Amino acid sequence: MGDFGALSSLGIASGVLNYNVIDKLKKADEQMMIDPLKEKLDIVQKREKALDQFITIASTVKTDIMDLADGTLFAKVSTNVIGSSVDVSANDGVKPQSFDINVEQLAKNDIYESKGFASADSVITSNDAKLQIGVGGTSVSISLKAGATLTDLQNAINNADAGVTAQIINTGVGDNPYKLILKANDTGKDNTINFEYFGIDDLGLNATTYTSASFSSDTDSVNNSGSTQTFSITINGDKYSMDVADGESVSDFINDLQNGKLTDSNGNTISVNASYTNGRIEFNLKAIGNISIDDTNLLTDFNDNTDFTNTNRIQTAQDALFKYNGVEMERSSNKIEDIIPGVTINLKTTGDSTVNITSNVDEIVKSMQKFVADYNAMISNLQNLTAYNQDTKMVGLFQGFSEFTSISGKLANDIFGDFLTYDTTKLDFNGNKYTTKAIFNATDLGLSMNKTGLLSFDANKFRQTYQAHPDLVEQLATRAFTKVQNDFNSIATGDHSSLELLSQELKNEQKDYEDRIDSLNKFLDTKYQIMAQQFAAYDDMISNFNTMSSALNMSIQQAINSKS
Repeated sequence: MGDFGALSSLGIASGVLNYNVIDKLKKADEQMMIDPLKEKLDIVQKREKALDQFITIASTVKTDIMDLADGTLFAKVSTNVIGSSVDVSANDGVKPQSFDINVEQLAKNDIYESKGFASADSVITSNDAKLQIGVGGTSVSISLKAGATLTDLQNAINNADAGVTAQIINTGVGDNPYKLILKANDTGKDNTINFEYFGIDDLGLNATTYTSASFSSDTDSVNNSGSTQTFSITINGDKYSMDVADGESVSDFINDLQNGKLTDSNGNTISVNASYTNGRIEFNLKAIGNISIDDTNLLTDFNDNTDFTNTNRIQTAQDALFKYNGVEMERSSNKIEDIIPGVTINLKTTGDSTVNITSNVDEIVKSMQKFVADYNAMISNLQNLTAYNQDTKMVGLFQGFSEFTSISGKLANDIFGDFLTYDTTKLDFNGNKYTTKAIFNATDLGLSMNKTGLLSFDANKFRQTYQAHPDLVEQLATRAFTKVQNDFNSIATGDHSSLELLSQELKNEQKDYEDRIDSLNKFLDTKYQIMAQQFAAYDDMISNFNTMSSALNMSIQQAINSKS
């Protein structure tokens, strides 16, 4: 009841005006005034909890709907390769298709190896030197200081960004196990390495020995044409030429090669290490790449007497050759991305492969099954919340709430109320074909709804329909589920949805009841505090009356006793 201090002896005098009476009176007031509000508050709190649970279930359904509405699922594809010559990947959205690939030749990098050196720190030049290196028709200049080592050359090449990677390897073979490997960064026949290193020691990259026709001695003439002729060597597009006088001897020709007579149009010269060996003129070049010799009208005839195979060229740049559905194709890379947009074909080895790109219908089926299961869980929960049992008179927490009663019908209409038409061929009574319009709706997707509003999904029917009409399935499903999504946001899960507004109303209602109960409790506390004080005053008066009555009785008794 409360702490009334001095009033703790309330009711002693009267025997009636005590706290037991006050508690009974107050309890009667609470039952009449507060308990009905508490019952209403309890219902509101139960509705809030039930609503939160329903919105949680609905949020799961919303995620399912979003997956089906945005079309992403229908764009997913799978790739299957029969054969080992290729790997294939396809982006989502690529149209299902099949194709054959016959790989005849893989694209390769150009790779050279140098001769052997004693160590990676072997000195390769005693003078400052400028070298040219690159791929295809382009090259860059690199510089080396006098005393530069094989490692210095490796680093200079790698820092030049010339499209070539240099690497020193230790073969472990012989007294000179260290070799410089040059590898073009990209594959393809147009990415051949060109490297001119006349300013440094011979690296042995060009293992070709250029050999002339036979001569009886080094005094024989290399030019019997009657006039001065030209001898030229073209190295990676740069032509170096020298005049050869009528009657010039083999010996003089060799001296000219060795003494820098070969000059380009800019006055640059190259010296070639040449010799007279076994009756022939032989020389080597400190260069690799696209090299040709022109000795027309001379007796040297280098082109017909030289084996142009470079044994230090350990792999020759080449394009990939393959057939795509029987069509001959050529590419510089083994990674093919320009035949089918969104499809990458990686050539792995020679041979035949068949590639099938198919829609990932399994993922769609799983999403449809999940949606149906989650939707049914939501509808079952909804039915419990809005139910009314005529026999037991049990009423669901939200029975009669329009925010709930409209959900099932609206969503069912979104799913089953839309349809498409398409042209189909039928036979008339005479067996003749004719074209007519057919209806395509949610039942074609394998969806159905029973009388209680629960969905069923026939996965086999969906697969059959999808195989026959993939475009129609995607169009109808995305259209229908987009409608479901929009209504779902309006009804259940959007920031301003009907259920969100209802939730706010319930919170406001709860606070209102709580405030009213709190106010009534304070009112009753005050009321019965005053009553207790009034009872105490009455009890005090009764006590005084009792004292006065006792004194009067004593006086009367004394008077009676004195007269007897």
